[in-house]
Amino acid sequence: MKEEKLSKLNELLLECLMADLDDPQKCTPGLYQVARGYINDNQESLESIPDEALEFLQDKLSKAIPFKKEAS
Repeated sequence: MKEEKLSKLNELLLECLMADLDDPQKCTPGLYQVARGYINDNQESLESIPDEALEFLQDKLSKAIPFKKEAS
């Protein structure tokens, strides 16, 4: 029962996090720290994700970070 509630809460957290990452007004350095913490906390789950999918997401995020400074 407790594991089920934690799983549902984790799923809700991930959905909200993904929605916030899609909202340019919410994309702040703090939000990216939260995303990094979520990824670090769920590292075992990431092992089953294909490298191609992770590379796609990395490319998408690297282009979408509003506060990232462009190299001169």
